[in-house]
Amino acid sequence: MQNNYPVEFGPVTSRARGRSARTNTSPATEEQMQRCSRKGRAMLPVAAMSVVALGAAQARASVVLIESWENTLDGWEAPSTNLGSNSTFTSSFSTTTGVTNGSYSLAMTGSVAPNYGQMLAGPSTMALTNLLADSSSVSLDVYVPAAAFGYYVAIDIDMQNAAFGANGGFVSLDGYIYQSATIGGETTITVPVTAAQDATLAASGDPTALFVQVGGNAPSSGSNTMYFDNLRATTVPEPASTSMLGLAAIGLLGRRRRAT
Repeated sequence: MQNNYPVEFGPVTSRARGRSARTNTSPATEEQMQRCSRKGRAMLPVAAMSVVALGAAQARASVVLIESWENTLDGWEAPSTNLGSNSTFTSSFSTTTGVTNGSYSLAMTGSVAPNYGQMLAGPSTMALTNLLADSSSVSLDVYVPAAAFGYYVAIDIDMQNAAFGANGGFVSLDGYIYQSATIGGETTITVPVTAAQDATLAASGDPTALFVQVGGNAPSSGSNTMYFDNLRATTVPEPASTSMLGLAAIGLLGRRRRAT
């Protein structure tokens, strides 16, 4: 009978060595190895996509501090300076109440009901334009003591950039909803920065300012003070970063397939 591989009396060829190596491995073991290899190839795309998803989630979680009022207004205007609305309110700082970032919070005290006008106006800068162009939301921590302001205070966060056109570029980030603050506790007010607003800011060459507007009831027998701290933006991932993660995962997948 003729052999199927060239082994006679001479040196063992590579083909024979390969056949000998295979015959030394039991069929069950070889089948298990092939099954594990197929399973590994099947799981690699899932793992690669998990890497991309994890990287994107981490990028979305990036938070950038805008202001924490560390014993200074730091360029912000309060009603007691140049703002016409809520003109009876005065500013001070606290190290014991409403502090959520750093060592101080900004305290605003008034003797009448806040009139849904500007309580705080921030400085206008290009740095803020660039930050908000890459952001999905803006948040502010607000503490209102028990029984303060007739048990009702509402907060609105706004921005101003000439690129928005109407009303001097003044825009309420949540459409003047005026979110209620918890009386007797801490509240985080979060407003969105939409994709359309991101695009407008990205194309703008003008500086941007943020504003905090406050409405509520007349002060009661409780405290007439509210506290602000930790004004911050949550940024969205850079498209380039997410693309690089995707390309890395695809490259890993291609390399694994070539190796198998």
